[in-house]
Amino acid sequence: MFNEMSSKKRKIEPLLISCNWNDCSTKCISDWELNSHITEHLEALNPDCDAIYKCVWGSCEFSTKCLTQIQRHIYYHGYYNALLVQGKYECDINPTIPKCCGPARLCDKIPELKSNFNCEWTDCERTFVSIVEFQDHIVQHASFEYEIQKSPDDERPKIQCNWIFCNKQMDNKYRLIEHIRTHSNKKQVACFHCGELFRTKTTLFDHLRRQSDNNTNKYQCAQCFKFFAVEKLLRSHMVKHVYCYKCNMCDMTCSSASALATHIRYRHLKDKPFKCVECEYRCVRESDLNQHVQLVHTKEVHRCEEPGCNYTVRTYQSLRRHYLEVHENTPFIYICHCCDKPFKNGKSLSVHLIKKHDYQLPSGHKRFTYRVDENGYYRLETTRIESLEVTEQILTPNLFEMSNETTQDSNCYEIVLKTNKQRNAEQRIVVSNDGTDVQPIGEIVISLPTLDDV
Repeated sequence: MFNEMSSKKRKIEPLLISCNWNDCSTKCISDWELNSHITEHLEALNPDCDAIYKCVWGSCEFSTKCLTQIQRHIYYHGYYNALLVQGKYECDINPTIPKCCGPARLCDKIPELKSNFNCEWTDCERTFVSIVEFQDHIVQHASFEYEIQKSPDDERPKIQCNWIFCNKQMDNKYRLIEHIRTHSNKKQVACFHCGELFRTKTTLFDHLRRQSDNNTNKYQCAQCFKFFAVEKLLRSHMVKHVYCYKCNMCDMTCSSASALATHIRYRHLKDKPFKCVECEYRCVRESDLNQHVQLVHTKEVHRCEEPGCNYTVRTYQSLRRHYLEVHENTPFIYICHCCDKPFKNGKSLSVHLIKKHDYQLPSGHKRFTYRVDENGYYRLETTRIESLEVTEQILTPNLFEMSNETTQDSNCYEIVLKTNKQRNAEQRIVVSNDGTDVQPIGEIVISLPTLDDV
Protein backbone atom coordinates (compact mmCIF):
# COMPACT_ATOMS: atom_id res chain seq x y z
CA MET A 1 0.00 0.00 0.00
CA PHE A 2 2.82 2.38 0.86
CA ASN A 3 4.55 1.81 -2.49
CA GLU A 4 1.29 2.37 -4.33
CA MET A 5 0.73 5.67 -2.53
CA SER A 6 4.31 6.82 -3.07
CA SER A 7 4.07 6.24 -6.83
CA LYS A 8 1.20 8.72 -7.08
CA LYS A 9 1.74 12.42 -7.62
CA ARG A 10 2.99 14.22 -4.58
CA LYS A 11 1.19 17.36 -3.51
CA ILE A 12 3.67 20.20 -3.83
CA GLU A 13 2.89 23.73 -2.80
CA PRO A 14 2.89 26.04 -5.85
CA LEU A 15 6.22 27.80 -6.16
CA LEU A 16 6.29 31.56 -6.05
CA ILE A 17 7.82 33.49 -8.94
CA SER A 18 10.68 35.73 -7.90
CA CYS A 19 11.45 39.16 -9.28
CA ASN A 20 15.14 39.30 -10.15
CA TRP A 21 15.32 43.07 -10.64
CA ASN A 22 18.55 44.06 -8.89
CA ASP A 23 18.07 43.35 -5.18
CA CYS A 24 14.26 43.09 -5.31
CA SER A 25 12.98 40.24 -3.14
CA THR A 26 9.32 40.35 -4.21
CA LYS A 27 7.64 37.03 -4.98
CA CYS A 28 4.45 36.74 -7.02
CA ILE A 29 1.86 34.00 -7.39
CA SER A 30 1.31 34.35 -11.17
CA ASP A 31 2.98 35.66 -14.29
CA TRP A 32 0.33 38.39 -14.52
CA GLU A 33 1.09 39.62 -11.00
CA LEU A 34 4.82 39.56 -11.76
CA ASN A 35 4.19 41.46 -14.99
CA SER A 36 2.35 44.20 -13.08
CA HIS A 37 5.17 44.34 -10.56
CA ILE A 38 7.78 44.72 -13.35
CA THR A 39 5.72 47.61 -14.74
CA GLU A 40 6.27 49.48 -11.47
CA HIS A 41 10.03 49.01 -11.84
CA LEU A 42 10.02 50.17 -15.47
CA GLU A 43 8.08 53.32 -14.66
CA ALA A 44 11.17 54.53 -12.82
CA LEU A 45 13.21 54.53 -16.03
CA ASN A 46 13.43 58.04 -17.47
CA PRO A 47 13.52 58.50 -21.27
CA ASP A 48 16.87 59.82 -22.42
CA CYS A 49 17.94 59.79 -26.08
CA ASP A 50 21.61 59.60 -25.11
CA ALA A 51 21.27 56.99 -22.38
CA ILE A 52 22.32 53.35 -22.60
CA TYR A 53 19.84 51.16 -20.78
CA LYS A 54 21.38 48.09 -19.14
CA CYS A 55 19.34 45.08 -18.12
CA VAL A 56 19.16 44.81 -14.33
CA TRP A 57 17.61 41.34 -14.26
CA GLY A 58 19.95 38.97 -12.48
CA SER A 59 23.29 38.55 -14.25
CA CYS A 60 21.96 39.52 -17.70
CA GLU A 61 24.39 41.72 -19.64
CA PHE A 62 21.99 42.99 -22.31
CA SER A 63 22.05 46.71 -23.08
CA THR A 64 20.42 49.01 -25.62
CA LYS A 65 19.82 52.68 -26.39
CA CYS A 66 16.10 52.06 -26.98
CA LEU A 67 13.82 52.45 -23.95
CA THR A 68 11.06 50.34 -25.53
CA GLN A 69 13.51 47.55 -26.31
CA ILE A 70 14.79 47.33 -22.74
CA GLN A 71 11.19 47.26 -21.50
CA ARG A 72 10.29 44.50 -23.94
CA HIS A 73 13.41 42.57 -22.89
CA ILE A 74 12.76 42.78 -19.14
CA TYR A 75 9.09 41.87 -19.53
CA TYR A 76 10.25 38.72 -21.31
CA HIS A 77 12.56 37.95 -18.36
CA GLY A 78 9.50 37.83 -16.11
CA TYR A 79 7.59 35.64 -18.60
CA TYR A 80 10.58 33.30 -18.88
CA ASN A 81 11.03 33.10 -15.11
CA ALA A 82 7.39 32.07 -14.68
CA LEU A 83 7.87 29.25 -17.22
CA LEU A 84 10.95 27.99 -15.36
CA VAL A 85 9.04 27.90 -12.08
CA GLN A 86 6.10 26.11 -13.71
CA GLY A 87 8.44 23.55 -15.28
CA LYS A 88 10.09 22.84 -11.92
CA TYR A 89 6.69 22.48 -10.29
CA GLU A 90 5.49 19.97 -12.92
CA CYS A 91 8.61 17.85 -12.39
CA ASP A 92 8.26 18.01 -8.60
CA ILE A 93 4.70 16.65 -8.66
CA ASN A 94 5.74 13.91 -11.13
CA PRO A 95 8.74 12.30 -9.39
CA THR A 96 8.88 9.39 -11.84
CA ILE A 97 9.95 11.73 -14.66
CA PRO A 98 13.77 11.56 -15.09
CA LYS A 99 15.95 14.59 -14.58
CA CYS A 100 17.43 16.66 -17.38
CA CYS A 101 20.95 15.54 -18.34
CA GLY A 102 21.76 18.42 -20.69
CA PRO A 103 24.12 21.32 -20.03
CA ALA A 104 22.85 23.53 -17.22
CA ARG A 105 21.66 27.00 -18.21
CA LEU A 106 23.98 29.79 -17.17
CA CYS A 107 21.45 32.56 -17.75
CA ASP A 108 17.98 33.19 -19.15
CA LYS A 109 17.58 32.33 -22.81
CA ILE A 110 16.02 35.55 -24.05
CA PRO A 111 15.46 35.83 -27.83
CA GLU A 112 16.37 38.94 -29.79
CA LEU A 113 13.19 40.99 -29.59
CA LYS A 114 13.47 43.63 -32.31
CA SER A 115 9.82 44.69 -32.41
CA ASN A 116 6.68 44.70 -30.31
CA PHE A 117 4.21 41.82 -30.29
CA ASN A 118 1.51 42.40 -32.93
CA CYS A 119 -2.01 41.00 -32.77
CA GLU A 120 -2.99 39.76 -36.24
CA TRP A 121 -6.62 39.05 -35.46
CA THR A 122 -8.94 40.49 -38.12
CA ASP A 123 -9.50 44.24 -37.62
CA CYS A 124 -7.20 44.33 -34.59
CA GLU A 125 -4.00 46.32 -34.90
CA ARG A 126 -2.90 46.44 -31.28
CA THR A 127 0.75 45.99 -30.36
CA PHE A 128 2.24 45.09 -26.99
CA VAL A 129 5.56 45.64 -25.28
CA SER A 130 4.80 42.93 -22.72
CA ILE A 131 4.50 39.37 -24.00
CA VAL A 132 2.30 38.45 -21.03
CA GLU A 133 -0.21 41.16 -21.93
CA PHE A 134 -0.06 40.06 -25.58
CA GLN A 135 -0.80 36.41 -24.72
CA ASP A 136 -3.69 37.44 -22.47
CA HIS A 137 -5.08 39.71 -25.20
CA ILE A 138 -5.35 36.99 -27.86
CA VAL A 139 -7.10 34.65 -25.41
CA GLN A 140 -9.71 37.37 -24.97
CA HIS A 141 -10.23 37.37 -28.73
CA ALA A 142 -11.05 33.65 -28.63
CA SER A 143 -13.47 34.09 -25.72
CA PHE A 144 -15.25 37.04 -27.34
CA GLU A 145 -15.47 35.20 -30.67
CA TYR A 146 -17.27 32.36 -28.93
CA GLU A 147 -19.85 34.74 -27.48
CA ILE A 148 -20.37 36.36 -30.88
CA GLN A 149 -20.73 33.17 -32.90
CA LYS A 150 -22.89 31.11 -30.53
CA SER A 151 -26.54 30.90 -31.58
CA PRO A 152 -29.50 32.29 -29.58
CA ASP A 153 -30.87 28.84 -28.77
CA ASP A 154 -27.59 28.07 -27.00
CA GLU A 155 -26.37 25.65 -29.65
CA ARG A 156 -22.61 25.48 -30.02
CA PRO A 157 -21.56 25.93 -33.66
CA LYS A 158 -17.99 25.58 -34.85
CA ILE A 159 -15.97 28.68 -34.01
CA GLN A 160 -13.73 30.17 -36.67
CA CYS A 161 -10.25 31.50 -36.03
CA ASN A 162 -9.94 34.99 -37.50
CA TRP A 163 -6.17 35.23 -37.32
CA ILE A 164 -4.71 36.52 -40.57
CA PHE A 165 -4.54 33.82 -43.28
CA CYS A 166 -6.17 31.29 -40.95
CA ASN A 167 -9.80 30.19 -41.21
CA LYS A 168 -9.69 27.01 -39.18
CA GLN A 169 -12.83 26.08 -37.25
CA MET A 170 -12.84 24.63 -33.75
CA ASP A 171 -15.52 22.73 -31.84
CA ASN A 172 -15.50 25.00 -28.80
CA LYS A 173 -13.80 28.05 -27.36
CA TYR A 174 -11.28 26.02 -25.38
CA ARG A 175 -9.96 24.39 -28.56
CA LEU A 176 -9.90 27.82 -30.19
CA ILE A 177 -7.87 29.20 -27.29
CA GLU A 178 -5.41 26.33 -27.61
CA HIS A 179 -5.24 26.83 -31.36
CA ILE A 180 -4.68 30.58 -31.28
CA ARG A 181 -1.71 30.07 -28.96
CA THR A 182 0.08 28.40 -31.86
CA HIS A 183 -0.09 31.70 -33.76
CA SER A 184 1.53 33.58 -30.90
CA ASN A 185 4.02 30.79 -30.09
CA LYS A 186 2.73 30.58 -26.54
CA LYS A 187 4.82 28.43 -24.20
CA GLN A 188 3.53 26.80 -21.04
CA VAL A 189 6.64 25.49 -19.27
CA ALA A 190 10.44 25.54 -19.41
CA CYS A 191 13.02 22.98 -18.33
CA PHE A 192 14.39 24.36 -15.06
CA HIS A 193 17.78 22.73 -15.69
CA CYS A 194 18.65 23.59 -19.30
CA GLY A 195 16.12 26.37 -19.89
CA GLU A 196 14.44 25.07 -23.06
CA LEU A 197 10.83 26.24 -23.60
CA PHE A 198 7.91 23.93 -24.37
CA ARG A 199 4.28 24.38 -25.40
CA THR A 200 2.94 21.78 -22.94
CA LYS A 201 4.15 19.81 -19.95
CA THR A 202 3.86 16.66 -22.08
CA THR A 203 6.51 17.91 -24.49
CA LEU A 204 8.65 18.84 -21.49
CA PHE A 205 8.39 15.27 -20.19
CA ASP A 206 9.22 13.94 -23.67
CA HIS A 207 12.30 16.18 -23.67
CA LEU A 208 13.42 14.60 -20.39
CA ARG A 209 12.68 11.01 -21.41
CA ARG A 210 14.33 11.09 -24.83
CA GLN A 211 17.75 12.23 -23.59
CA SER A 212 20.51 9.70 -24.11
CA ASP A 213 21.13 9.12 -20.39
CA ASN A 214 17.40 8.53 -19.79
CA ASN A 215 16.56 6.66 -22.98
CA THR A 216 15.96 2.97 -22.28
CA ASN A 217 15.88 2.16 -26.03
CA LYS A 218 12.88 0.00 -25.25
CA TYR A 219 10.76 0.91 -28.29
CA GLN A 220 12.12 0.46 -31.81
CA CYS A 221 10.59 1.55 -35.09
CA ALA A 222 10.13 -1.45 -37.40
CA GLN A 223 10.57 0.80 -40.43
CA CYS A 224 13.82 2.69 -39.76
CA PHE A 225 15.05 0.91 -36.59
CA LYS A 226 15.29 4.08 -34.52
CA PHE A 227 14.91 3.67 -30.74
CA PHE A 228 12.60 5.66 -28.47
CA ALA A 229 12.30 5.95 -24.72
CA VAL A 230 8.51 5.65 -24.51
CA GLU A 231 5.78 4.23 -26.73
CA LYS A 232 4.17 7.65 -27.18
CA LEU A 233 7.28 8.99 -28.91
CA LEU A 234 7.36 5.94 -31.17
CA ARG A 235 3.73 6.48 -32.15
CA SER A 236 4.38 10.12 -32.95
CA HIS A 237 7.40 9.10 -35.02
CA MET A 238 5.35 6.57 -37.02
CA VAL A 239 3.46 9.46 -38.65
CA LYS A 240 6.48 9.91 -40.91
CA HIS A 241 6.03 6.41 -42.28
CA VAL A 242 2.29 6.61 -43.02
CA TYR A 243 1.51 7.59 -46.60
CA CYS A 244 -1.86 9.30 -46.34
CA TYR A 245 -1.66 11.79 -49.24
CA LYS A 246 -2.16 10.69 -52.85
CA CYS A 247 -1.48 12.67 -56.01
CA ASN A 248 -4.62 13.15 -58.13
CA MET A 249 -2.60 12.93 -61.35
CA CYS A 250 -0.67 9.71 -60.68
CA ASP A 251 -0.30 6.95 -58.10
CA MET A 252 2.41 8.74 -56.10
CA THR A 253 1.70 8.73 -52.36
CA CYS A 254 3.36 10.91 -49.74
CA SER A 255 3.55 11.10 -45.98
CA SER A 256 2.94 14.85 -45.75
CA ALA A 257 1.10 17.60 -47.59
CA SER A 258 4.36 19.48 -48.19
CA ALA A 259 5.96 16.41 -49.80
CA LEU A 260 2.91 16.03 -52.06
CA ALA A 261 3.08 19.71 -53.01
CA THR A 262 6.77 19.30 -53.91
CA HIS A 263 5.97 16.23 -56.03
CA ILE A 264 3.26 18.08 -57.97
CA ARG A 265 5.49 21.10 -58.59
CA TYR A 266 8.31 18.98 -59.99
CA ARG A 267 6.38 16.23 -61.76
CA HIS A 268 3.18 17.76 -63.08
CA LEU A 269 3.60 21.54 -63.32
CA LYS A 270 5.58 23.18 -66.09
CA ASP A 271 6.11 26.44 -64.24
CA LYS A 272 9.82 27.08 -63.59
CA PRO A 273 10.00 30.65 -62.31
CA PHE A 274 13.75 30.76 -61.55
CA LYS A 275 16.11 31.33 -64.49
CA CYS A 276 19.89 31.37 -64.55
CA VAL A 277 21.31 34.72 -65.68
CA GLU A 278 24.26 33.03 -67.38
CA CYS A 279 22.49 30.32 -69.36
CA GLU A 280 19.02 29.08 -70.35
CA TYR A 281 18.61 26.84 -67.30
CA ARG A 282 15.28 27.21 -65.48
CA CYS A 283 14.16 25.52 -62.27
CA VAL A 284 11.34 25.24 -59.75
CA ARG A 285 12.99 26.53 -56.56
CA GLU A 286 15.64 29.07 -55.70
CA SER A 287 17.70 26.40 -53.95
CA ASP A 288 17.87 24.47 -57.24
CA LEU A 289 19.14 27.60 -58.99
CA ASN A 290 21.81 28.17 -56.33
CA GLN A 291 22.98 24.59 -56.69
CA HIS A 292 23.11 24.93 -60.49
CA VAL A 293 25.21 28.11 -60.26
CA GLN A 294 27.58 26.46 -57.81
CA LEU A 295 28.09 23.37 -59.96
CA VAL A 296 28.18 24.97 -63.40
CA HIS A 297 29.16 28.63 -63.21
CA THR A 298 31.46 28.93 -60.20
CA LYS A 299 34.87 27.52 -59.46
CA GLU A 300 34.20 27.04 -55.77
CA VAL A 301 35.34 23.68 -54.47
CA HIS A 302 35.24 21.92 -51.12
CA ARG A 303 38.60 20.57 -49.99
CA CYS A 304 39.13 17.69 -47.58
CA GLU A 305 40.80 19.00 -44.43
CA GLU A 306 42.36 15.68 -43.41
CA PRO A 307 46.21 15.88 -43.33
CA GLY A 308 47.77 14.53 -46.50
CA CYS A 309 44.47 14.34 -48.43
CA ASN A 310 44.16 16.45 -51.57
CA TYR A 311 40.60 15.44 -52.43
CA THR A 312 38.42 18.28 -53.77
CA VAL A 313 34.82 18.21 -54.93
CA ARG A 314 32.13 20.68 -56.01
CA THR A 315 29.43 19.77 -53.49
CA TYR A 316 29.44 19.42 -49.73
CA GLN A 317 27.39 16.20 -49.95
CA SER A 318 30.12 14.53 -52.02
CA LEU A 319 32.78 15.76 -49.60
CA ARG A 320 30.84 14.32 -46.65
CA ARG A 321 30.54 10.98 -48.42
CA HIS A 322 34.27 10.98 -49.17
CA TYR A 323 35.08 11.68 -45.53
CA LEU A 324 32.85 8.87 -44.25
CA GLU A 325 34.05 6.31 -46.77
CA VAL A 326 37.77 7.11 -46.77
CA HIS A 327 38.59 8.59 -43.37
CA GLU A 328 35.86 7.11 -41.16
CA ASN A 329 35.85 3.70 -42.87
CA THR A 330 32.05 3.73 -43.04
CA PRO A 331 31.25 3.29 -46.74
CA PHE A 332 27.74 3.52 -48.16
CA ILE A 333 27.00 -0.07 -49.18
CA TYR A 334 23.83 -0.99 -51.04
CA ILE A 335 22.83 -4.65 -50.80
CA CYS A 336 20.38 -6.43 -53.09
CA HIS A 337 17.71 -7.99 -50.90
CA CYS A 338 17.26 -10.82 -53.43
CA CYS A 339 20.84 -12.04 -53.93
CA ASP A 340 22.90 -10.02 -51.37
CA LYS A 341 25.12 -8.57 -54.11
CA PRO A 342 26.78 -5.31 -52.92
CA PHE A 343 26.83 -2.00 -54.83
CA LYS A 344 28.50 1.36 -54.23
CA ASN A 345 25.40 3.44 -54.97
CA GLY A 346 21.65 3.20 -55.27
CA LYS A 347 21.64 3.87 -59.02
CA SER A 348 23.68 0.75 -59.73
CA LEU A 349 21.46 -1.34 -57.46
CA SER A 350 18.33 0.01 -59.19
CA VAL A 351 19.69 -1.07 -62.60
CA HIS A 352 20.51 -4.48 -61.12
CA LEU A 353 17.01 -4.93 -59.69
CA ILE A 354 15.36 -4.06 -63.01
CA LYS A 355 17.64 -6.13 -65.28
CA LYS A 356 18.42 -9.14 -63.08
CA HIS A 357 15.29 -9.50 -60.97
CA ASP A 358 12.66 -8.02 -63.32
CA TYR A 359 11.59 -5.29 -60.91
CA GLN A 360 9.82 -2.21 -62.15
CA LEU A 361 9.38 1.14 -60.48
CA PRO A 362 6.22 1.47 -58.37
CA SER A 363 3.48 3.40 -60.13
CA GLY A 364 3.95 7.14 -59.68
CA HIS A 365 7.63 6.84 -58.66
CA LYS A 366 10.75 7.63 -60.67
CA ARG A 367 13.18 5.81 -58.41
CA PHE A 368 13.36 3.09 -55.81
CA THR A 369 13.56 3.99 -52.13
CA TYR A 370 16.35 2.58 -49.99
CA ARG A 371 16.53 2.47 -46.21
CA VAL A 372 19.34 1.65 -43.81
CA ASP A 373 18.83 -1.73 -42.16
CA GLU A 374 19.88 -2.77 -38.66
CA ASN A 375 23.35 -3.69 -39.97
CA GLY A 376 23.98 -0.30 -41.57
CA TYR A 377 23.41 -1.47 -45.17
CA TYR A 378 21.07 0.23 -47.62
CA ARG A 379 18.37 -2.12 -48.88
CA LEU A 380 15.28 -1.70 -51.03
CA GLU A 381 12.28 -0.45 -49.11
CA THR A 382 9.65 -3.17 -49.56
CA THR A 383 7.34 -1.85 -46.86
CA ARG A 384 4.87 1.00 -47.17
CA ILE A 385 2.13 1.95 -44.72
CA GLU A 386 -0.78 3.66 -46.43
CA SER A 387 -4.08 4.88 -45.09
CA LEU A 388 -7.20 3.00 -46.12
CA GLU A 389 -8.46 5.99 -48.09
CA VAL A 390 -5.25 6.19 -50.12
CA THR A 391 -5.23 2.44 -50.75
CA GLU A 392 -8.81 2.54 -52.03
CA GLN A 393 -7.83 5.29 -54.46
CA ILE A 394 -5.00 3.18 -55.86
CA LEU A 395 -6.73 -0.19 -56.03
CA THR A 396 -9.79 -0.47 -58.28
CA PRO A 397 -12.86 -2.20 -56.78
CA ASN A 398 -12.47 -5.36 -58.88
CA LEU A 399 -8.91 -5.90 -57.69
CA PHE A 400 -9.46 -5.98 -53.96
CA GLU A 401 -11.98 -7.11 -51.41
CA MET A 402 -12.31 -6.26 -47.77
CA SER A 403 -11.57 -9.11 -45.42
CA ASN A 404 -14.22 -9.79 -42.81
CA GLU A 405 -11.50 -10.36 -40.26
CA THR A 406 -9.94 -7.38 -38.55
CA THR A 407 -6.63 -7.18 -36.83
CA GLN A 408 -6.25 -6.88 -33.09
CA ASP A 409 -6.68 -3.12 -33.38
CA SER A 410 -10.29 -2.34 -34.33
CA ASN A 411 -9.14 0.68 -36.37
CA CYS A 412 -7.01 -1.46 -38.69
CA TYR A 413 -8.34 -3.55 -41.57
CA GLU A 414 -6.95 -6.15 -43.90
CA ILE A 415 -7.12 -5.88 -47.67
CA VAL A 416 -6.47 -8.94 -49.81
CA LEU A 417 -5.11 -7.98 -53.23
CA LYS A 418 -5.76 -10.69 -55.83
CA THR A 419 -3.07 -11.38 -58.43
CA ASN A 420 -2.74 -13.83 -61.31
CA LYS A 421 0.67 -15.22 -60.41
CA GLN A 422 1.01 -18.34 -58.32
CA ARG A 423 4.10 -17.08 -56.46
CA ASN A 424 2.17 -14.01 -55.35
CA ALA A 425 -1.23 -15.58 -54.90
CA GLU A 426 -2.26 -13.00 -52.34
CA GLN A 427 -0.58 -9.86 -51.09
CA ARG A 428 -1.94 -8.95 -47.70
CA ILE A 429 -1.89 -5.24 -46.92
CA VAL A 430 -2.77 -4.09 -43.43
CA VAL A 431 -3.66 -0.43 -43.33
CA SER A 432 -4.98 2.03 -40.79
CA ASN A 433 -8.56 3.24 -41.11
CA ASP A 434 -7.42 6.74 -40.15
CA GLY A 435 -4.26 8.39 -41.43
CA THR A 436 -3.77 10.06 -38.06
CA ASP A 437 -3.96 6.75 -36.21
CA VAL A 438 -0.35 5.63 -36.21
CA GLN A 439 -0.32 2.91 -33.62
CA PRO A 440 2.35 0.32 -34.49
CA ILE A 441 0.43 -2.63 -35.93
CA GLY A 442 3.27 -4.94 -36.83
CA GLU A 443 5.16 -5.42 -40.05
CA ILE A 444 3.23 -4.46 -43.15
CA VAL A 445 4.79 -5.97 -46.26
CA ILE A 446 3.74 -4.84 -49.73
CA SER A 447 5.52 -6.73 -52.53
CA LEU A 448 6.66 -4.45 -55.32
CA PRO A 449 5.25 -5.42 -58.76
CA THR A 450 7.54 -7.04 -61.29
CA LEU A 451 7.46 -6.99 -65.06
CA ASP A 452 5.88 -10.47 -65.06
CA ASP A 453 2.83 -9.11 -63.26
CA VAL A 454 2.07 -6.52 -65.89
